[in-house]
Amino acid sequence: MKGERHNNKPLTMCGVSYRIPHIESEESMDKLDYGTLITQLTNSETFYITYYAKKHNAIITRKGTWTKPNTDAQGKHFVSKEGKHCFVYWDLDATPNDNGNQWRMATDPMRVRI
Repeated sequence: MKGERHNNKPLTMCGVSYRIPHIESEESMDKLDYGTLITQLTNSETFYITYYAKKHNAIITRKGTWTKPNTDAQGKHFVSKEGKHCFVYWDLDATPNDNGNQWRMATDPMRVRI
């Protein structure tokens, strides 16, 4: 990795990080990348996920877990009708709603760091 550059900036490695490429079509998608990512998410205690949030009209990074703390309830991954990759995860940064819910959905995440 030494000497590699992205946008003319040196790349550094800290932990495991996945940059998820923009997907033009279902045919260009490498399903193994998402399968590997989901395996890593389910096996890690926490992760950081970066995505564009319509609610905030900004790119945000959140600390999350795949499994709701102290339960067996797990997050999920699916592809929407529009072909977008959606990840439902437990947001450790979120303020719980009235029901104590901290589940959030990241659509087409740009980066996941474990």
